[in-house]
Amino acid sequence: MNSTKIWSVITIVSLATLLVLIGQEYGGLFDNDEAESDEFIPLPSTADNPDPLSKECVTHEMQLGRHDHSMLSIYINGEEREIPENMGINSEICNEQGGNMHTVHTHDATGKLHIETEANVDMPIGVFFDIWGVHFNETGIFDYRVSNTHELIMTVDGIANDEFDDYLLVDGKEIAIIFQARS
Repeated sequence: MNSTKIWSVITIVSLATLLVLIGQEYGGLFDNDEAESDEFIPLPSTADNPDPLSKECVTHEMQLGRHDHSMLSIYINGEEREIPENMGINSEICNEQGGNMHTVHTHDATGKLHIETEANVDMPIGVFFDIWGVHFNETGIFDYRVSNTHELIMTVDGIANDEFDDYLLVDGKEIAIIFQARS
């Protein structure tokens, strides 16, 4: 055997040994531990860090600085998702503070958002999703995420809008959020 072949064999054996040692130290190159592979790893969610406005409450007795309405429709892969009735009414937060409604809430399942605040403040649509406790921003909605195969589109009165959770709700506007396969 010539010296080049000997050094090639030594190099290959050394690299293989190094990979085995690294694999043992850091859990292996391929983790086949079934206990770990069955663990649920939650997706990051905007609802994990809610907007402070989502924790404010109002009552029917208050003098309101703002009382507006917008319509919201959500489509996931071509199917319309229902927006729950009474979302943001009599929640843990608002019942405990003496108020019974969040600043953005629904009364029925039509998608009509009620924006009611003591002061006349700008209200991002993300506040409603924080109250609902679900994810929504440019990365996705609910547990659906934008990827190479899927996109998220938002329209306001039929016109594309890329503000997503930062979009400020305006009285009378119709908002559609669409998660779908890319064309």
